[in-house]
Amino acid sequence: MTRPHLVNLKDNDGGSATIAPELGGWLLRYSRELVEHGRVEALHFDPAVVERYPREMYAGSPVLFPLASFNHLAGRDHHYEWQGRVYEMPQHGFARRRPWTVLDQTDASVTMELTDSEATLAQYPFEFSLRLTYRLAGGQLFWEQKVVNRSPEALPFSTGFHPYFSVPLTSRGLRSECFVEIPDCRRLTMHGRGEEFTAKPFPSQNWSVAEDVSNTLFLTDLKRRELILADPVSALEVVLDWRETPAFRFVAIWSKSIEAPFFCLEPWTAVSNPFTRAKERELIVLEPGGTFDAAFRMELRETH
Repeated sequence: MTRPHLVNLKDNDGGSATIAPELGGWLLRYSRELVEHGRVEALHFDPAVVERYPREMYAGSPVLFPLASFNHLAGRDHHYEWQGRVYEMPQHGFARRRPWTVLDQTDASVTMELTDSEATLAQYPFEFSLRLTYRLAGGQLFWEQKVVNRSPEALPFSTGFHPYFSVPLTSRGLRSECFVEIPDCRRLTMHGRGEEFTAKPFPSQNWSVAEDVSNTLFLTDLKRRELILADPVSALEVVLDWRETPAFRFVAIWSKSIEAPFFCLEPWTAVSNPFTRAKERELIVLEPGGTFDAAFRMELRETH
């Protein structure tokens, strides 16, 4: 693979981030200089994974659009039907596999855009603009998402983010001791290939990273739209905060295995198979000219 252009951001409080616009607007790294630890990477990063793009993206935080998960029609995975026509779309959508355009850049921020093209229209017959701004401030990483419907008809979509957090956060930590602070919510169980979901209460708890979530833990209706990944041995934690964005009603918690060096906490606007389950109104539907805005915060911090 040709070496991609990378955008490197820094702030005055030790925050650092790296984004690859050409590789699907991929947030590759977020790190912070901390008093007790020096430079710490919050996100799992592996140059070999980047070399295997787009076959593999087990690093950083890829963008999920216009599908946060997958769609399924009877006998056809990764297909959906809309207004009487059937389309094929890969898992997690196409945004993470398309080059983005940089619109604006400063030392501590970058704004990128993805728009419809001949390639996207074959999978998703709508005209759109998707913008992302990543910004460092006070050592924290903030990002804003804006979707604009440029089509003459309504624009249906789901969207999400797929951060691969490092576990443990430092070499002194233990993966088996890391956990996620989960607020009161409901746990969803998927039936079949997402034809149906059922929910039951899921009380607040510290969910061990040692638990096997390779089949994905789905949560919804979080009392507080914030998750904290804690590494108590390293005395560090990462906060993922989307309290300003109620449309992100769901979280997918996943890791490839209990030995993987990453653990994923993924805010989504819909769970799997949303186009097929369109009557359940999980899809966001924008009228012509309509916009959708979302905001997030990620913070790596010491706990003492």
